[in-house]
Amino acid sequence: MINKTQIRTKRISFVLALSVIAYTATDTYLSAYHNIDVMKIMTPVILGLVATIILCGQLQRSFYKWITKYSINLSFARQSPIVLGAATETKADCTNEIQVLEEPSALDNYDAILENVKKKEAERQVKIMDAIREYVTIKAAPYLSKEAIATLIANIEYMACNQSDLYKPIRSNIDNPLRSPGLRHLAWNVGERLNVPLVKRAEFIKASFPHELVNATTEYLRLNLRDTVTSQISIDVPDKGDFRFHLDTDYDDSQ
Repeated sequence: MINKTQIRTKRISFVLALSVIAYTATDTYLSAYHNIDVMKIMTPVILGLVATIILCGQLQRSFYKWITKYSINLSFARQSPIVLGAATETKADCTNEIQVLEEPSALDNYDAILENVKKKEAERQVKIMDAIREYVTIKAAPYLSKEAIATLIANIEYMACNQSDLYKPIRSNIDNPLRSPGLRHLAWNVGERLNVPLVKRAEFIKASFPHELVNATTEYLRLNLRDTVTSQISIDVPDKGDFRFHLDTDYDDSQ
């Protein structure tokens, strides 16, 4: 827009400058060769044009102010349907905006909503840990002593809290020990409910059963937590959106 205005101004200035030069040249020629005084002829014409231009500008400005002040509609009662639609849409938007301002915003209850979310999440975590304790006790009872099961549950809680430095080693029963496939599956089943990364699950089970997994590296455990090897503890995939174990239908593939 600014560039167009500048171009238009330059063109008008050029025309005016060219007109002045043409007028001066014509006046000089007629005065020198024909003794004609152009000023006597052109002065009234120029003054008339200037007065007309000034009067036209003043009238235009006055009419514009008058029409704007009294909001006069010059469309002769004909309105464009597009304008009416736009007006209706604007009115609807304004109504919605006023309604939003009047109604309480969800942000006003942000603290209460956040507190409620945290409360529900804490309650869910408690239920998950209760389910894990029950599952581990039932599945590990044939292979671990009562004290060892308590230590295993404590290690699981440390894994959930990312406190791997607090892990304590466990030794399964000598006459009925847990083997690597069952331990890998146990780590996967529990870690899946806690949403723990695979490497954390591998570190947890390796630190908890160093004797049984002496020949297994953490990387090997991470890659084979959920395999299809027959084991004492089978893979238990949770249902979508649920954390409970399938204890009713689960069975051991003990060898």
